Amino acid sequence: MSASTSLPARFRAGALLVLVPLVASIAVVLVLGPPADAKVRKWNSLETPLTAFDNGKAKASGYGTWQIGTTVNGTRSQAYGYLRDRDTTNDNAVYFELFTQTNAGTCLAPEYTSCSASYFTYASQFSDFDKETWRKGTWSPRFYASTALNPSGSYARALMQVSESNSGPDTHSKNTFTKGNPY
Repeated sequence: MSASTSLPARFRAGALLVLVPLVASIAVVLVLGPPADAKVRKWNSLETPLTAFDNGKAKASGYGTWQIGTTVNGTRSQAYGYLRDRDTTNDNAVYFELFTQTNAGTCLAPEYTSCSASYFTYASQFSDFDKETWRKGTWSPRFYASTALNPSGSYARALMQVSESNSGPDTHSKNTFTKGNPY
């Protein structure tokens, strides 16, 4: 150590080298705001729920939200929803299913709906991770489903479906799509 540079002076210079990039990073976050993946997208509503029909008779209804979020398992596609069994006389349970669709094209704002590459289904999951989710004629508490995201993709959306779990083929609603989010 030279006599002209004391230990405290070297420490201050090193601390400055660490502090400047840290302050710059915080400034970038403050200017840019929260990440775009924080947008919550609706799939249907209480007033217009997604409904599965069998021979013209309503069997299952549901609505909820979808988002991209961070969990202990990393960045995930997350659906939350409410269910209602529309035919409690047959003892069949109802559920929703999240189909996470991703792409790696260029998507244009607003809402990431116009993309240069097609979305494709990457992963799917049942509400509460179980097809036997709800059997009551009243609206359920909030249920959850999540999937991984395609590591090669950059945009995602949810294809949602409400179904009745039967002993034979399940009765499914039509598909509904959320608006997309970058990730």
